[in-house]
Amino acid sequence: MDNKRKKKEERQLYQNIGNRLLMRRRELHYTQEQMAEQLGVSTGFYGMIERGEKAPSIEKLVIIYEKLGTDITYLLTGDEKEDQVPDYIEKCPRDKKYDFEQLMRHALNLADHGGYNAKE
Repeated sequence: MDNKRKKKEERQLYQNIGNRLLMRRRELHYTQEQMAEQLGVSTGFYGMIERGEKAPSIEKLVIIYEKLGTDITYLLTGDEKEDQVPDYIEKCPRDKKYDFEQLMRHALNLADHGGYNAKE
């Protein structure tokens, strides 16, 4: 895949995530300031996430799930699933949990433009 096409797909992914996060914020009747506070980021950075200019880190995705009750799968893909990611981890056989966690980490890294970045 050429770089230009990859960048376009990345931008579209970020915009889709931002749009779903915007809809969730409105469902909760939160302002951007309140959402930014929940995630521990600046209002400006949160606005960039909603506009699709930035992607939330793995840490922020976990906070979105824990504090806002938003399914990470839905946020990333738009697919509404009955099972939540933590349910899959709990159901995973003990000897396969490490592999499953590595797969999840890799998938989430793809959503965060190919690299984990704990700093915002």
